[in-house]
Amino acid sequence: MIWMRASIAGVGAITLAAMLTTPANAAERTVSYRGYELNVPADWPVFDLSANPAECVRFDRNAVYLGKPGAEQRCSARQGKTTDAMLLEPIGDRTRVTVTGDRFASLATRVDEAADAPLAKTVQPGVYTGLGFDACAAPSQGAMDAWLGSPFRAVGVYIGGIHRACAQPNLTPRWVSTQVNKGWRLIPTYVGLQAPCTSFRHKLDFDQGVARQQGRDAATDAVKLAGGLGLAAGTVIYNDMEAYNIADGPCSGAVMSFLSGWADQLRERGYRSGVYSSASSGITDLVRNHGNRAYSRPDHVWFAWWNGQANADGGRFLPADRWAGQRIHQFLGGHDESHNGVGINIDSNFLEIR
Repeated sequence: MIWMRASIAGVGAITLAAMLTTPANAAERTVSYRGYELNVPADWPVFDLSANPAECVRFDRNAVYLGKPGAEQRCSARQGKTTDAMLLEPIGDRTRVTVTGDRFASLATRVDEAADAPLAKTVQPGVYTGLGFDACAAPSQGAMDAWLGSPFRAVGVYIGGIHRACAQPNLTPRWVSTQVNKGWRLIPTYVGLQAPCTSFRHKLDFDQGVARQQGRDAATDAVKLAGGLGLAAGTVIYNDMEAYNIADGPCSGAVMSFLSGWADQLRERGYRSGVYSSASSGITDLVRNHGNRAYSRPDHVWFAWWNGQANADGGRFLPADRWAGQRIHQFLGGHDESHNGVGINIDSNFLEIR
């Protein structure tokens, strides 16, 4: 994701009706907000988050979002591939512009995501055996407190990456510190470049040397983001590598090289490397390259195998002597679940980390 921060002053109030005005028979509309005027395709929806704070700010659809994302976004656990979208949100007297895709990339430069300094340092997820969940957007504090009455005690959080699909208004250093103090384990996840043989917009290079450097660059970014949230050295950061064709040799080689660079750089920075992927693609690839000295192995694996079994058994995909005690099983995909009257769309996981 790409960011722009711009100072504004003396901008008058602009009504939503004015923002949505579309010239007759025009292919574009002009969107105005806090001093910005941008032309976007006329068929793009424009969401006023002040009018509907529960609207999910998701970057897998062409849309413009105006305002601050609500703490109680209604998001599906899993979203599609990121595309061209934009979020304009007030940050004090400034406006932060979040851009995904290529259409508006020239408008933006990256700024630090966390505005506050970490309140405390913590190492995650630590030693834990039991249930966890992940959601596209970090839940509000009220939701997290309600879910203390659930069987879950670990939560996955998407800390960054070019393919992160949902805005994260709740994910701040204070949120991290509060959850840890209440007994939650965190699973920090980074969704960056994807395999070159997929249809994702931002992909690895087929050249293994370049891919390895891309992995190191991703790890450097992930460490910066994690540190800004108070996630200290020793924390496992999981790279989300979505499904790809492991029968494609050059594609597989690029992925293994990227994950090697990811692992090497994280270790050099004092963190531990994790990989999330489907059991039949990325995890299978890691298993078959377990003894291949050309690649560096991750410290932990997180495998998606939606067999409904809440255990750490990897079955035919992940032998018991590979990453024993260093694994997470995502055993159920996106579904609605409610505890103490609070519903969230989640993936369910079983952690065995010791």
